[in-house]
Amino acid sequence: MIFYVWGGLACLVWAPLLYIPGVPRHWHMKFQTFWSYSVRRLLAVVQGLKMEVRGRENIAPQPVIYAVKHQSMLDTFVMHTVLDDPTFIMKKELLNIPLYGRVCAKVGNIPIDRDMGLKSMREMLQRSRQEIEQGRSVIIFPEGSRAVPGEKHPYLSGIFGVYKHLKVPVIPVALNTGLYWPRRGALKKGHFVIEFLPAIPTGLSKDAFMAQLEENIEDASLNLLPDRKAA
Repeated sequence: MIFYVWGGLACLVWAPLLYIPGVPRHWHMKFQTFWSYSVRRLLAVVQGLKMEVRGRENIAPQPVIYAVKHQSMLDTFVMHTVLDDPTFIMKKELLNIPLYGRVCAKVGNIPIDRDMGLKSMREMLQRSRQEIEQGRSVIIFPEGSRAVPGEKHPYLSGIFGVYKHLKVPVIPVALNTGLYWPRRGALKKGHFVIEFLPAIPTGLSKDAFMAQLEENIEDASLNLLPDRKAA
């Protein structure tokens, strides 16, 4: 309830700026970051849902790719409270959501249309390179959609295309957010964890990269579940 009420109020303030031509991207990003911090704080104080960040030493000082496990709505905004000015690669259909889609476009998120195949992939790679060259890290959910804690979706090969094209390290990110805000479920009181893992260096083959990425993220995410151990 807190998330939706505060989200609605923020939209009332923010909405006019979304439709005014010439408003700089960094203004929208500052508002996005402020909103993300405020929601995180409200969730902690009112809902009793707090966040712990592990592996801060693995956060890169230079632009890189962050490959993030995806379990919850939380994943889409708490990263703004940890990383400086990141860009998300996202499904194009999310741009059709009223106001939210407009926000995503204004802060510079990169849409990909899976139905357009190679054309959309080339456009996404070009945009990703531009973001890296401008000093912004790129965030991607390699499974493409939310998974239930303890489960996984197939890792999509697009993450390797980004890794190969940009020639920057990939930092895997494990989490357990789905325990506290599951898809089609209510927020729960608790303590969720975002864990940044050691970087995967450049230059690996597709098979080696995909295997290492999936193993690192899935093992670490399993270790964040109660009464579970990584296989």
